[in-house]
Amino acid sequence: MLLRKKNYIIMMMMMSILLIAVFSSGCIGETVAQSEPTNHLNYQLSALPHSLDPAHLQDEAGYEFWLNLFEGLVRLQPDGTLAKGMAEDWQVVNEGEKYLFTLRESAVWSDGQKVTASDFVSAVKRNLAPSIECPYAYLLYDIKNAKNYNQSLKKDYFGPKVSEADVGIWAEDERTLVIELEQRNPAFIKKLIHPVAFPLPPQAFLSENADFFTLDNLVGNGPFRLLQTETEGTEETESEGTKSEVLDLNGAELEGAYVLVKNDSYWDKAAVKLESMAWFLPQKELTGWQLFQEKKIALTADIPFSEIAPGLKKGNLQKSPILATYFYHFNVTQKPLADLRVRQALSFALEREKIVEEVLRGGQEVARGLVPQGMPDNTPGSDFSQNRRIKIPDNDLKEAQRLLAEAGYPNGDKFPEIELLVRDSGGHQYLAEKVKEQWEAKLGISVKVTAVNWQELVARMGERNYDIGLLGWAADYLDPAAFLNYYVTGSGNNDTGWFNEEYDRLLKELSNSDDEPTRMQVFHQAEEILLTELPLLPLYEYSKIFAAREKIEGLFFSPLGHGFDFKWTSLN
Repeated sequence: MLLRKKNYIIMMMMMSILLIAVFSSGCIGETVAQSEPTNHLNYQLSALPHSLDPAHLQDEAGYEFWLNLFEGLVRLQPDGTLAKGMAEDWQVVNEGEKYLFTLRESAVWSDGQKVTASDFVSAVKRNLAPSIECPYAYLLYDIKNAKNYNQSLKKDYFGPKVSEADVGIWAEDERTLVIELEQRNPAFIKKLIHPVAFPLPPQAFLSENADFFTLDNLVGNGPFRLLQTETEGTEETESEGTKSEVLDLNGAELEGAYVLVKNDSYWDKAAVKLESMAWFLPQKELTGWQLFQEKKIALTADIPFSEIAPGLKKGNLQKSPILATYFYHFNVTQKPLADLRVRQALSFALEREKIVEEVLRGGQEVARGLVPQGMPDNTPGSDFSQNRRIKIPDNDLKEAQRLLAEAGYPNGDKFPEIELLVRDSGGHQYLAEKVKEQWEAKLGISVKVTAVNWQELVARMGERNYDIGLLGWAADYLDPAAFLNYYVTGSGNNDTGWFNEEYDRLLKELSNSDDEPTRMQVFHQAEEILLTELPLLPLYEYSKIFAAREKIEGLFFSPLGHGFDFKWTSLN
């Protein structure tokens, strides 16, 4: 692919800052050890991004580029609060059903063009377009007619016929963005931290074959920008003994690095301390852990499994919680799992602490409910999980055996063999085998572990052709509703067959209150219903494990699993 010619001037100016050598073919071994300059960071990416299109982000690496190169109306801060981003201010009118956003006068793209309200309108409508098939479009369904437009071409859609023009988002003028909702939802503003709601510059809609969404052509509006070099194919540019190569994203086998530099056009550039970063791709010859030990990179999450437990214990590794919970789904529509006492017995028979500490050994935490640790409650600094009032059935063998006998299966007698359905990955299968051992040894029942690919697992669970299945869920936005709406009757994700009218009422009628303490109280009540009736069996919460040099300060890993946000990072 031929890449457009870029000017050498930018590269020549930046070479005084970049004292590293970035080689094609992944020759990190020749980079300068990171001792100076203090405003540059060497970091190893988790993987090559599958896509840089905000409508099709699938992995941490893709999100990470968007988090650092782009910005939406609001931005998530390290303390868990929302800060104003491209929006200088906003008003909520019509009893909470309409938002009026005022964009910053200083909001510009990295090429110097102004960020306008129309850039948000075009991006949102693009991501809702049925032809785009954006898996995150549902995050925009609060917007009036967004869902009807997005699903209008589906064969099973029988709702009102609406067009793109009917979607409730428009630009009053260059700096005024108006969004009209279907109904009031205080959580709507929290959803805007997802890239699906970010703006796109006009050239994103002019490029053919999605050329804009490559690392050679991205124009962003965030705290950093990609350093562009004059490159054609794999041509290299050199200056003063250093060289850099902009790699084609589509070349999955290519190795090297991408250079990000501080975006001087960014409205909040004073808060950005790093002048530059080199984001290296994973290496075939050397792991990130080896490169970190050799002091050739300062940050990596490529840690061998054998190093995690001792590294955390010694304090050599760091852990950042992700708002993600792994759990088993029960198919409550058939015996024996239709009986609550059986589900309770299976929960009581599990030793979650042992599973986390002796089986997983990867920095996970025991899940005490569906909503994981780190989710804010109704006051600043509070944690939803710490205010939980109900204890999940756990590690009580006598109670487990009593409940199973009461359900008609004393010592597992006449209990039918149940299938534990998991994804065909080594970790999930290994965990399932250990859970099987606990259940069979303690309850006298028979469990069959079946490992299938992801597509088959989703299909079987969607058809309720399963007994127990392993799933995980990560928050798309910073609100308990991101988890609890999962089990509302009619949700496309609730494949347990469980429903509860009071649960539905709480979430549909009361969670839209403007009073935050009331909303959180409703969410606690809803989760208590889940933990009492147990259509799911919470197992563990996931954390990001990484190695970082001591001199890195202000490092923030998104609790939504979107990667590192380097806006506030500095090196002492």
